[in-house]
Amino acid sequence: MSIMLIDDPEKIEILNEPTRRQILRLLSDREMTLTQIARELGISKRSVWYHLRVLLKRNLIVLSKKKVNVYGIEEKYYRAKALVMIGDYNKSSKRIREETLDSNIDIVIGYLCAKNLDEPISDERIERIAEKFTETLQKVIENNEKIGKTRNQMKLAIYKEAFRILEENNWI
Repeated sequence: MSIMLIDDPEKIEILNEPTRRQILRLLSDREMTLTQIARELGISKRSVWYHLRVLLKRNLIVLSKKKVNVYGIEEKYYRAKALVMIGDYNKSSKRIREETLDSNIDIVIGYLCAKNLDEPISDERIERIAEKFTETLQKVIENNEKIGKTRNQMKLAIYKEAFRILEENNWI
């Protein structure tokens, strides 16, 4: 499994739903049954099944195996198609682009705080850096099929490379 860049606007909308994101996060870590997912998230099996059907239909998860348990009941195991799934910023709806930019502003502010910069930075500059960071993330993702073994390692590698490029080009 690796990084999947989602360029279908409909799939991007699907990824933006919080319960589906939680399910994808779980299934990127390990194979799970509907019952295991419901228990882990504390939601009904019916709700999980609804979201699994949506994710299966859009080819974001797969049925990875079927296994008969000790009671003779067939259990279906699902897994995510990739460790990390990221929507193509340029093909996202305006609402999702705004949410992504807001999220990336928080990341940029955290990074700037960690660098302990003494000079004040205007809101406009932070927004421009966040926009450039978002563009750079997109390029890093497109150019790196496999850059880590776990979901968190991949995200860390993507962010590190994006910030390295921003620093190299004197954006930060």
